[in-house]
Formats: sequence, structure tokens, C-alpha cells
Amino acid sequence: MGSNRFYILLHSFDRKIQDFRSKFQMAARLTNVTPSDIFFSNGWIISHLEYLNNVYKSVTTETGLHSLTFNNMLFEINSQYLRQNQIARSMQDEANPLPNKTRKRKRNKLLPQDHLDEISFIQQTFNKLISSAKLNGLFCDNILIDNNEAARSTSEKVYSDTFHQRLQNLHGYNNSDVAIIWEAQYKKYVFPKKCSFYCYDVRNMMQKMELNNQYDFVLLDPPWWNKSIRRKKSKSVEASYQMMYNEELVKIPVGKLLCSSGIVAIWCTNAPSHLHSIFNEIFPSWGITYKAKWYWVKVTQMGNTICNFTSTPGKQPYELIILGCASDVNVNIPDSKLIISVPSAVHSHKPPLMEVIKEYLPTEPKCLEIFARYLLPGWTSWGLEVLKFQDLSLYTILEHVKNKDATESVD
Repeated sequence: MGSNRFYILLHSFDRKIQDFRSKFQMAARLTNVTPSDIFFSNGWIISHLEYLNNVYKSVTTETGLHSLTFNNMLFEINSQYLRQNQIARSMQDEANPLPNKTRKRKRNKLLPQDHLDEISFIQQTFNKLISSAKLNGLFCDNILIDNNEAARSTSEKVYSDTFHQRLQNLHGYNNSDVAIIWEAQYKKYVFPKKCSFYCYDVRNMMQKMELNNQYDFVLLDPPWWNKSIRRKKSKSVEASYQMMYNEELVKIPVGKLLCSSGIVAIWCTNAPSHLHSIFNEIFPSWGITYKAKWYWVKVTQMGNTICNFTSTPGKQPYELIILGCASDVNVNIPDSKLIISVPSAVHSHKPPLMEVIKEYLPTEPKCLEIFARYLLPGWTSWGLEVLKFQDLSLYTILEHVKNKDATESVD
């Protein structure tokens, strides 16, 4: 049980969390147990929003040290995901209910049995975790439901405001112990402390970065080839990104970046072709041995999945995290863990993993994220969208803290 850590930072429920933490701390003192002995031995509930707000509690600005908060509207996910035509159809069905036999329904073939067993496990484990969380008041039922309209409109504004202002072919870093604000091309960005970034195409990695097996942890969020994204791209280039074939991912020099005791994690969709490529092509080419599969389950602010689990091909409320390590290392990474969080409304804005992976890493690990969409303190980040969520317009500057010097550099 000791290896199953408990990390809890839930969005929008600060007072309830504080009450729960106070009760838990008292119980822990009385019973001499760790949180994982009581709750969530099979996973974690985390908050992307609260993590970001904690990262930018101290930011050096022109007028001193301030705290920043990220735009919380991007996390106003209060109901299941439905497209506009689905919302209209749902409202029409409610107004004019028809008998089941008069409705034409497409009969989808069931998924393979091993996939069905996996879905059943995820659903059962999720139900246990979320029941414990709700029992302790960590989710609210009195959330105003707007079919995620506020989150959708905010997400669209983020795309329209930032897409045509992308910076490329840029290397920068912040070596100070405090976050800073930096300006380029009449735009301001916020950098977390002790970070470094490369705003380049991944195909240029061998020319731009040292390859001396320096990283303890390498995280990747590849733009997997996806037909639906390809169709969407023809309608709106802002809603898409440059996809890569699996064969191109094999060429990323992860084997030359990872240290001999390092860990690799890849965000992956549920597509069997992508999983097959990781297990049979990508990991072997990098010299990586598969260790574990984790599941990111996406929920609304009320703790309900963003879509239903389904036994037929289609969208599931979870994504995969595939973990491996250097072939000659025996790292005890537990299998089948769940990470539960309210997702961002912006595509590929993944939640941070540092708090749940750090117990398997050295005390001060060197970490690299490839295909990064935002910066992390103490990390090196690589990708064409690496500054996507560093735009200062996504943050609100709060109270003044104190004055402190900070240094930064951009090449």
C-alpha cells in the first residue's frame, strides 16, 4: 500500500477540500496511517487547474512579484460532451419521443472480448474511486449546467487569439527560482521557474538538442494520425494540428535522450493500431521495455464521465498512458492505475503527471516533454506548440506579493 500515493487537488471545491484535508490530517495523527491506506489505492484524482495556479503563485512582473490564475472557464465542464447537432437532436427527442421500434439505429459490432474486459475493469475501478470522493464531498451536485457552452466559447476564443501568433524556431529558458513574464512579437508569455523550451519541429531534435542520455523521465503526447481530426482540419485549421504517422515517431531519438534508469510515458488514444505500434515498433526501436498501462478518465465537475463507457467502437471517456523503461532496468511501476480529472476544453491540453510519477524518479529528476503544449517547472519542453498555454492573456494577475529579481534568456 505504501507505493500507492494519494494526490488530490480538485477543481472548484477548495473549501470542501480544506475541510476534508483537516479531517484527514486529524485521522492520520490518530491512526498513524497514510492517505493511500484509506482512499484511492488504484489511482489519483487531480486538478489541472489547481496545479497551474500553484505553479504561478509567485511571478515576477514589471511591478514586483504577483500571483497568476489560469482561465478557469476552460475547465467549466459541467455535462457530458455533446456536439451541437447532438444537443439539438437530444432536445428534439425529448420534445417528440418515439417508440424504440420506429427509430432507425445503427447496430455496431461489439468490441473484442479482451477490450470489453478492460473497459469493465476501468468502469468498476472508476466507480469505486469516484464513490469515495463523492462520499467525502469532493464533487458537487449543484453545478449550473450549460452543456459546456462557456468552456466551448472560451476554447474557440483561445484558438482564434493564439493560432496565428505562434512562435517557432525559438529556444529559451528561465533559470531563476521564480516564474517570470517575457515579451516577444508584442505578446507576453509567462515562464515557470527553472524551465527550458525548444519551439522546434520534433524532426529537428537531433540538430538542436544534446543527445547524451541525460533525462530521467521522457513524456510524449504525439499528434497521432486520426481520420476525424483530418476531416476537421479541412473545415477549420485552428481546430487541428500537424499529425504524424507512427513510422515517424519511431525516428524520435528517445533512446539517446533517456538515461540508463529512465522512464518513458506516452499518451495514447484507444486506437488498436497505435497501441500495436507502441508495443511492436516504437518501444523496441527506442530500447524500451513495456511496464504498465494507466488510464486517464475524464469527468465533469460533478464527477460523471464526459461520455458513457461503450461496448461498441466509438468514443470512450478515457485515454491511455503507456509506461516503459530502459530495457536493462527493473523499475516497479504499478499497472492499471486510474488518473481522474476534469479535462480542459482545449484539445490535447493534458493534465500534469509529475505528482503521480515522481515517486518512481530520483529526488531531483531531469524531465523532458516532447510535443509539449505548456511549460512545467524544472522541465525541458519541446514542440511547435510549446508556448500555447503560456500566453499571458490566459491568466489573471492577482495581488502583489513582494519584489524579487529574476533572469531569463531567449535565443
